[in-house]
Amino acid sequence: MKLLSPSDMQENAVKGDHTGSVLKILDGALRAIGDMGVRRLSMSDISDASGVSRGTLYRYFSSKEEVLAAVSEFVCVSFEDGIRAIGPGIADPIEQFRAIMRFFARFTTDRSPERIFEVEPAFHLEFFRSHFVRHKAAVLDALNPVIDYFDELTQSPIDRDGFVEALVRLQLSTLIVPASEEWMELWDATPDILEEWALKIAGRQAAPKERMN
Repeated sequence: MKLLSPSDMQENAVKGDHTGSVLKILDGALRAIGDMGVRRLSMSDISDASGVSRGTLYRYFSSKEEVLAAVSEFVCVSFEDGIRAIGPGIADPIEQFRAIMRFFARFTTDRSPERIFEVEPAFHLEFFRSHFVRHKAAVLDALNPVIDYFDELTQSPIDRDGFVEALVRLQLSTLIVPASEEWMELWDATPDILEEWALKIAGRQAAPKERMN
C-alpha cells in the first residue's frame, strides 16, 4: 500500500477514498502495540483494536509489516507537517517559539500511547533512529525564523544544527524518563529564558509580554 501523508489523506477523502478507515487502523495499531508489543501482534489484533473488519483491514494492508511501516510514516509525516505549519501565522518570533515548543511536547505525549516504550522498546528505538534526521530537519525549518531573530539580537550566529539537535534529543528523552510538571514548565519557558539571555548580550531589556495559553 502507498503510505499516505495527512495531506494525501485529506485530498483522497475529497475523491471519496475511505481514509477514515485507514486512520482508524493506524490509531488502533498504535494502541495494540502499546498493549501487547510487536512480536505478539497479529492482523486480527489490529482489526479488533481498530474496530474495523478484517476485510477492511486487508483492503488497505496485506500484512502486519505494512501496517507497522504505515504507522511509522504517518506519525513522522504528521509531526513534520504539524511543526512546520505552526509558525507562519504568528508574527512575533517569541510567540512562534512558544507555539513550536508546545506543539513538540504535546505531540510527543499524544502520539505515544501509555506504556508503549516499556512494552515495545525496539519498535520505538527503530522509529526514532530511522526518522531522527527528518525530525531534526522539520524542527530546524520551523525554528529558522526564530533563530534569525536571535542572531540579529546578539549579532552572533547560533549553531543552528547543534541547538536543534539538542532540543530534539531532550524531547525524545521524555519517552524514557517521563516529563515532570517542573520539566514541562521549564520546557515551555525556554523561549522566554533564551530571549532574556539574548537581550542581555545585546545590552537591552526584555519588554513585558502577555503570554498565550
